[in-house]
Amino acid sequence: MGRKAMPIQLHLLQGNKNRLTKKEIEQRVEAEERLKPKADKVKPPSWLDSLAKKEFKRIVSELSELGLITNVDIVALAAYCDAYSDYVKCTKLIAEEGLMVEYTNKAAETNKVPHPLLTKKKQLHEQMKSLAAEFGLTPAARAKLAMPKQEKKEPDEFEKTFGDV
Repeated sequence: MGRKAMPIQLHLLQGNKNRLTKKEIEQRVEAEERLKPKADKVKPPSWLDSLAKKEFKRIVSELSELGLITNVDIVALAAYCDAYSDYVKCTKLIAEEGLMVEYTNKAAETNKVPHPLLTKKKQLHEQMKSLAAEFGLTPAARAKLAMPKQEKKEPDEFEKTFGDV
């Protein structure tokens, strides 16, 4: 499977590695502007709980200043906020009950086992991490957005003769 397509502005920030011409860049900019969704109805879905809605509103206030959130991003952001809310709940339960809990097996023996919510907490963390990267909510994701454009240098005789090796 090929790489995910990236917006032209991000492509240019990373140095125009595909060597698009000015005309191709202008066409992509125009096409992306025509396809850009509106951002007039960015509200948290009703199915989110109060903690998730609070996180949704916090992130929307930050991303809307940058023009990075639109109406079609609502579901993905809501999924992040829902995972965030569940993660917080898991963390609180684990803190109350401890990392190890008692488990009684079929033979009526009681053993200490790791808390079952630790697995769920890890899954929620992974889900949050992947969605956070999509919205630029991690330092690494923002660093990719802020990469400086690399200046092209004139090829030397070796590169002219043998290409870019």
